[in-house]
Amino acid sequence: MTFLSHTPEETQAFATRAASVLKGGEMLALIGNLGSGKTTFVQGLGTALGTDAHVRSPSFTLMNVYPTKHPVIRFLVHVDCYRLGAACDLEELELEEWLQRPDTVIAVEWPPEKLPSEKSATFITFESIDERTRKITIPFLE
Repeated sequence: MTFLSHTPEETQAFATRAASVLKGGEMLALIGNLGSGKTTFVQGLGTALGTDAHVRSPSFTLMNVYPTKHPVIRFLVHVDCYRLGAACDLEELELEEWLQRPDTVIAVEWPPEKLPSEKSATFITFESIDERTRKITIPFLE
């Protein structure tokens, strides 16, 4: 399903809707230009899953792990491969322990071209239409 967002709050509302159908164990590959709403979307996921922490871009830390209060999804792992580009190796980021966990959702901004073969990703795309409007495509929402 494709949504048009005009505010960060609308983007976060779409993330809340997406979080409502997650079961745990998913990897979300977030594709889009700088400023297209990827981190804002993950902030909405964090809120919906019940994390107490403020979700921040992991551009410099590369990976942030947020415990949640969700009954099934206990962790939100937020990864950003922007600075690493095509050389981003999710296994080298010590993400391996999180890949097999059914109680974790992994959101990867700027995912590498080759994702770990044992983990299929769901691609969510973000497109800047104009200064305020974003087109967000979330394939698992109807």
